[in-house]
Amino acid sequence: MASAPVAPVKAAHRQLMTQSKIDKKIKSGRGSGVRDSYKPWIKVWEIKSKGVSHMIAGVKIFRTHHLLSNAERDYLTVLEHDASIIDIREQYPLLTQAETQAIASSINCRHPVYPGTQIPVVMTTDFLITFLDPSGETRLAARSVKYRKEFEQADLHVRNRIAEKLAIEEKYWSMRGVDWKLVLHENLSKIRLANLRVLRTYANIHPSLPTEKNIGNLLEYIAGSKTDQIPLKALLEKASRDIYIDYMSVKRLFHHLLWIGRLESDITSKIISLSQPLHVWPSHRSAALSPPTEVSHHA
Repeated sequence: MASAPVAPVKAAHRQLMTQSKIDKKIKSGRGSGVRDSYKPWIKVWEIKSKGVSHMIAGVKIFRTHHLLSNAERDYLTVLEHDASIIDIREQYPLLTQAETQAIASSINCRHPVYPGTQIPVVMTTDFLITFLDPSGETRLAARSVKYRKEFEQADLHVRNRIAEKLAIEEKYWSMRGVDWKLVLHENLSKIRLANLRVLRTYANIHPSLPTEKNIGNLLEYIAGSKTDQIPLKALLEKASRDIYIDYMSVKRLFHHLLWIGRLESDITSKIISLSQPLHVWPSHRSAALSPPTEVSHHA
């Protein structure tokens, strides 16, 4: 994953935000489009981030994702792994400014403005997610991602200001009937994230490998094996001989099937290691209709 640190920008009059710049940005298509054609409202070089920013090539949505923290990067990985999710739009703008201003007024808080101006900020949601619910209907969910320490290490004024901005965001989506939640990075399983980072590298493998024949043969072999009683490397070596595919190709296909959900395993309890057994089994769930667990339950 490539990352692009955001350099501090020295304030200057020519750099101040104006409404005409915002209007030009809207006209250029920022914050619009879906899937591969979506253009994030904020790109990493346009904002001073408190942490490390990243530009990451998506493995579910084939465009560059602009992420403003390690927490956003990690949550993107969680979302990409969820088979029920069909679109991920980061840095999504809450337009119009007049609407978020009205919401701020209704809850008796100040609407944020751009530094050195009285121009209302175009507020954003970290992730707007499109997913298929268990009935196959398309739904939206909005998620903001933060570190718990942003609240714990801040003084009372800063904590209250963060809460006010989140309240504006929550009401904006509530008025649209869209579920909004705050995701705390610390609540994401570190073990699961470590496993997903590895599995993600196998999300897109050479198309000659994931053929129905190869997938069927490997799933059949796994189904007939006592996977929890043999080191993973030994299991894959035996599978290689049984289905007549070289070891490295079997390894890539195995990890790919874990990523896309054709194989299942408990990836939250321990790090996947070739030297250790891994209890794994073929999935019998319908990927398209699986409930989006990370969308609905992580908060």
